[in-house]
Amino acid sequence: MKRNLISLVIAILAITTSAFAQIDDAKIKALRKAALEEMKYAPEDAHKDYYEKMHSRIPRKLDVELIDVQDGVKSSTKAPLDVPADMIYPGEFDEVQAIMMTWPYITRTVSGNQYASQMFEGQGMTYSSQTLVPVYSVPDVSNNKTTKLFRELANGIQQNAEVWINIWNAEDSVTIKQHMLNFGTPLNNYRFFINQGNSFWYRDCGPVGFYYGDDDQIGLMDFEYYGGRPLDDLLGRKIGEQAGFPTFTTTIEYEGGNILVDGLGSLFTSTAVYAINKDANGLYYLNPNSSIGYSQQSKTRLTETQIVDSLKHLMNLNRCIVLPELKYDGGTGHIDLYTDFFDESTFVSTKHPDVMANLSDPIKVEKNMDSVVKMFTSAPFGSTYYNTRIPLPAKNNGTWYTSQSEYNNTYTRSFSNHTMVNGAIMQPMFYSGNEGDVAGNQAALAKMQEAYPGYEFVEIDVRDFDGYGGAIHCITKQIPAENPVRIYHYPVRWLNTTEKETNDVWLTATVQNKSGIENAILYYRTKGEENFNNISMNIYDGNIYDAVLPINKDLAADTIEYYISAKSNNGKTITKPMTAPKGYYTFIYGTEVQGNSDYIGLDCMEDIKAINLGEFYPNPAQNSTKIEITQGAKADVPVKVINLKGQVLLTTTIKKGQTSLELNTSEMRSGNYWAIFGDNTNVSIKKIVIVK
Repeated sequence: MKRNLISLVIAILAITTSAFAQIDDAKIKALRKAALEEMKYAPEDAHKDYYEKMHSRIPRKLDVELIDVQDGVKSSTKAPLDVPADMIYPGEFDEVQAIMMTWPYITRTVSGNQYASQMFEGQGMTYSSQTLVPVYSVPDVSNNKTTKLFRELANGIQQNAEVWINIWNAEDSVTIKQHMLNFGTPLNNYRFFINQGNSFWYRDCGPVGFYYGDDDQIGLMDFEYYGGRPLDDLLGRKIGEQAGFPTFTTTIEYEGGNILVDGLGSLFTSTAVYAINKDANGLYYLNPNSSIGYSQQSKTRLTETQIVDSLKHLMNLNRCIVLPELKYDGGTGHIDLYTDFFDESTFVSTKHPDVMANLSDPIKVEKNMDSVVKMFTSAPFGSTYYNTRIPLPAKNNGTWYTSQSEYNNTYTRSFSNHTMVNGAIMQPMFYSGNEGDVAGNQAALAKMQEAYPGYEFVEIDVRDFDGYGGAIHCITKQIPAENPVRIYHYPVRWLNTTEKETNDVWLTATVQNKSGIENAILYYRTKGEENFNNISMNIYDGNIYDAVLPINKDLAADTIEYYISAKSNNGKTITKPMTAPKGYYTFIYGTEVQGNSDYIGLDCMEDIKAINLGEFYPNPAQNSTKIEITQGAKADVPVKVINLKGQVLLTTTIKKGQTSLELNTSEMRSGNYWAIFGDNTNVSIKKIVIVK
C-alpha cells in the first residue's frame, strides 16, 4: 500500500550517507539569506520563466527506471481500504473552517546557484537534467505578479475563514508574515503547517475533507498524486496528522481539480481519471541503487470499472458520473476548468462565444452540460439540475482565440476556476486597472454576481497563470467546518399560474445537525419590499421541513425573494443560500410567466397524484419492507430512500401499472429513513424504521 511505500522512502532517507547529507548547514543558510536579499530588488516579471518550467500544472515526465515495488503496488486483488460507511463529502458551497494553500517557492542548486525544482527534501534537479543534486529553497517574497497573486489570495481567504499556509521551513513563517505586513495585508487569521513540498497546486494534491459518524467528525481522504511530486503526495497524510484529523490513504490516483460533488453522494468528474489509473507509472522514490538516485514505482493498471467502483467506495457515492474530458485545457482534463456548483441543484458553467462554437472543446462542454441537466437529477428530491452560464474570458484586447492550440498553449483562462469561502468567492480575473479586457471582465463579473447572489467577490488578477491550465481553485483546498448545519433545498424558480392555478407554493428542505434542529424559518418578500416576512417551517417528517409560500395567482407577473434559516439545538444558525439575507432565491410567477432567466422547468411542489400509496410493512423492518400501490401506478414514478443526513441510499422506479414495491433494507443500519416517491413537482414521503 501507499503507506508502506512512504515508510520505505523514509527509511531510505534515514540511512542515506550520500553527499546530500554532507552539505554544510552554514552554507545553506548563507545561500538562503542571499536569495532573500536579492528578492528585494527583483523586477515585477521576476521568475516568470522559472514558474512556467518548474511549477507547471503537470510535472515533466522523466526517463526513469520503472521498478515493481511490491508494498506500493495498486492491485485489484488487495482488500479495499476500510473507510467509514456513512461518509459525506460536502459541496464546496458548504461552510468551511479554513482554506489550505502554500506559498510559491524558488529552488536553486547549492553548487552553481542555478534554478531547479525540488524532488525530495533538499534534493532536486535543473530543468535540463534529471540527475539529483543538492538544492535549497526559499519563499518568493519579491514583488512580482506571482507573489502578488498569493498575497491577495491569503488576505482574501483570512477575511472569511482561517487561511492554512503550508511552508517548507519553520523560519519561512517570519519571512512570509513580514512580506504580508510590508504590503499592508498582515496575517491575522492564519495557521502555518511545516512540510517540505514540490509546488503549489494544492487542489490536486491536498486532502479531501469529509464528515462521518453521528457526531459529524471530520476525516480526510488522501488520494495518490502525480508520480513526479512525491513530497506533495505526502501532504494529505501529514496535514491530517498535524490538524488532528484521521486520514485515509489510498493508492487510487486522483487530482482534486477533477472532483465536483453536490454534498449528497453524487460525483461529477472526467475521463482523465481513467487515463492516470490505467498506466503503470507510480510515485518516484529514492533509490540509492539507481544511477540517478531515484526510481519510479510500477503500479498495477486498473480498468474503468475498477476505478469507478473504487471511487464509489472511497467517497460513499450514490453515483459517479464520468464526463468526456477536454483536450485543450492545459493538459489536465479537469472538470473545474469549466463548471462549478452554486448549490446542490445548480451548476454554473462556461459559455463559449459564438466564434468558438465549432471548436472541439466548446462543443464538448455544451454536450457535457446538456447531458448533465437532461439525464441526471439532483438529490434527494429527484428534479433536474439547473445550469446557468458565465462567459469565457477573452484575451487582453477583448478578442477571441482563433484555435484550440492558441487557447491551450497561451491562455487556458476560466472564470469558473474560483474558490468559495463561506460568503465570499476568491475570483480569478484577467485585468488590472486599465490593463486587459476591462469591459469584458466587468460584464462577466456582473453575470457571476447574478449566478452567485449575495457573495462578495474578491478579485485577483491571475494573468500570470496564463497557459498553466489552472488558477485560484487549483491552488486552494477547502477544510470542512466543525458542527455542520445542513440545509438541502430544491429552489422554486418560476411558475405559470394559468397552467397551474394555485394561491400557494409548497416548499421543502432537508435540515440536519448532530444536536437536532431547534427551528427552521422561511423568509420571503415581494421584490421591491425592504423587509422579509417569515413563516415557521413545520416538520413534514423526520428532518424534512415544509412551508407554504403565499402567492396571488391572478397577477400577470411578480417576483418573490426568499431564503431559509435553520438553528440547531446547540445554537448554530445557517442560512440557505449561505449569503442570506444579502443573497436569496428568486421566484417569478404569474399568468404570463414563461421562465426565469437561464432556468427552465416547473418548480411548484404538491402531494403526488400519480399513485395512491399504502404504508410500508413490516415497519419497523429488518432486511426488507413492502408498500402496496392502490389501483396500480398511472405512470412511472422514481423512488429514493434517504437517511437523516439527506444522503441517497437507494434508488428505484415504480413502473406503470405496478401494484406493490419491495425494498431491500439488509444493508441499512438501524435508524429512521424516508422513501421519497416522485420528483420535486409531485412528491409523497413515507417513513421507514430499520431495527437490526
